[in-house]
Amino acid sequence: MPYCPKCGKEVKEDADFCPYCGENLKRQDKVVYRHPLDEKSEKHEKNEKGEKSEKSEKSEKNEGSGAMWGAVMGGLIIIWLGITFMLRTYDIFPASQWFNWFMMGLGLIIILRGVGFYIQTSNWRASSGLLIGGAVVAFIGFGPYIGWTDWWAIIIIFIGIWIVVTAFTNRNRHPRP
Repeated sequence: MPYCPKCGKEVKEDADFCPYCGENLKRQDKVVYRHPLDEKSEKHEKNEKGEKSEKSEKSEKNEGSGAMWGAVMGGLIIIWLGITFMLRTYDIFPASQWFNWFMMGLGLIIILRGVGFYIQTSNWRASSGLLIGGAVVAFIGFGPYIGWTDWWAIIIIFIGIWIVVTAFTNRNRHPRP
């Protein structure tokens, strides 16, 4: 039986490319004829060699939770969008204030994610973007209620410039290995 030399999965005799990984199989010498290893035996073989499985590596680095938190954030934003539309429809607040209410709630959602990220990582630098960004978004919504209708845009521009400059200066101090 022919198997892909890159991923080791079974392929058709006349296949030009592996349907699983896309490896070019046109040259006959690239097709490997061997008994395939199932996924369990591959993981077992890796663990015997002292290598960590991908799942344990991801859980150590917390990489697997990024997609989940993205979905949670998206879902919360959609829920808040529906709530603000419903509150506007029932005249809880005027239609002219819908944007303000939406931005305040959006900012709060972002701040809560920043707090959760800080609790998860215990790293202020990693969560500060979410916390500061959420506060700015909430401030945009809350600004008109305290009379800040003109200057908030300039303040936001300066905060953005400060964040970008800080990011570049910190990159030079802490280069990646």
